Amino acid sequence: MAQRFLTFDRAYLSEICMVTEELGYACAACASYLMLPVFFNRFLLKFLEPPAAARLHDELEQGHLVTSFAASERVAGSDLHSLAVTVERTPSGYRLNGRKEYSTNARQARQVIVVAKGPSGATTGSSGTSLSWLLVPTSAPGVTVGDRWETFGLRALDVSPFEFQDVDLPPSALLGTEGGGLQLLNQNLAQSRTGIAALAVGIARRARDLVIEFAQQRRLYGQKLNRLQDYRFRIADMEMDIAAARGLVAASAEKYDRGLDHNKEASMAKLYAGQMVMRVTEAACAMLGSIGYTGQTMAEKLMRDARHVAIVEGPEPVHREIVYGEMLRRGAL
Repeated sequence: MAQRFLTFDRAYLSEICMVTEELGYACAACASYLMLPVFFNRFLLKFLEPPAAARLHDELEQGHLVTSFAASERVAGSDLHSLAVTVERTPSGYRLNGRKEYSTNARQARQVIVVAKGPSGATTGSSGTSLSWLLVPTSAPGVTVGDRWETFGLRALDVSPFEFQDVDLPPSALLGTEGGGLQLLNQNLAQSRTGIAALAVGIARRARDLVIEFAQQRRLYGQKLNRLQDYRFRIADMEMDIAAARGLVAASAEKYDRGLDHNKEASMAKLYAGQMVMRVTEAACAMLGSIGYTGQTMAEKLMRDARHVAIVEGPEPVHREIVYGEMLRRGAL
């Protein structure tokens, strides 16, 4: 059944991105809560052993199942060499120790995918760092969810640390191969990065619509704002920005759905969408005048929510490196 879930719809990522965009239009935090587990659970259906994958598929058919992802640490965001969470082999499987800082849906999750350094002797990736992915039940002895972070944006989303203290796991907890974690990151995060870019499109559309509505009602110098050419041109610029970002999202999703490598397209979509959504939301706050600097309109919230797009799952320099590296590997457009 799990295999059928993975292959039944060739428009999977394209449809997921459309849903994410619409949810992001309403609330970026709720969109993240609902959509991120879709990507993470799909990873699990792909990498779990067939009996476990079939059980997970049955649970997914019964309702929303939240899975968290724990990679970032206080001193190791994109610097994978500096990861402090470690996994070691034991006679009965594996033992996990360390702390992850910024994991979404930590309290709602029944399980968390943890990226850890090790185990000793495992094959290292091209970076020389051995990383492994492990599936950890959040109810396992030694797993603690820390105090929730107060975040700049997405305030309805639970972002919290995980503490792992001598967490013993069976061999089946390993996802993929020992030391294959970097390859898994490269192969699978492009899907969620595409989804994050789609989220940015939804946020930007909401900001654009706020400005249009304001322009139709507000009067300045005896006429409505939408009669002022400069105001109309700025809205037109927003529309072009949104359309360009949506096109990049569609290109990335379409390549994935065709079974093609879309790492470059995903990074371009996320990179551009992160810049675009900040331009649009900042412009919206300014175009609303003084009220745009207060919490009395949605614009202020949208700008705070927009900022996370350029931060999560790799900041802008990381994605520029990915784009350039993929150009060398696959060729430019």
